Amino acid sequence: MNRYERISRMEGILDRHQELIDQLQPMLCAFSEHQKECRKLAEYYGSEQFMKDVDASSKPSFPADLKCGVLSEDAVYNLLADNHQLAIQMITTALSILENE
Repeated sequence: MNRYERISRMEGILDRHQELIDQLQPMLCAFSEHQKECRKLAEYYGSEQFMKDVDASSKPSFPADLKCGVLSEDAVYNLLADNHQLAIQMITTALSILENE
């Protein structure tokens, strides 16, 4: 690789990484701020009220057009598992960045 190719390649890395940082910063901020709401969901998921809501959803009087995916145990469980895995991935990525500085 000659000098100009190397400079061009490094310029591409610079541009792409800056683009990723610019995209990640607002998303990470929003994600962090939303963790309080996610904790509310986790508390609801394990609550007596959740079980009552699940029971109510099987009754004929329950509105058929009400979006209620939250009452499917898999949806909440999978979201919480994904949230946990993402937190681990963020820690792993952060450690890797810090170790290589």
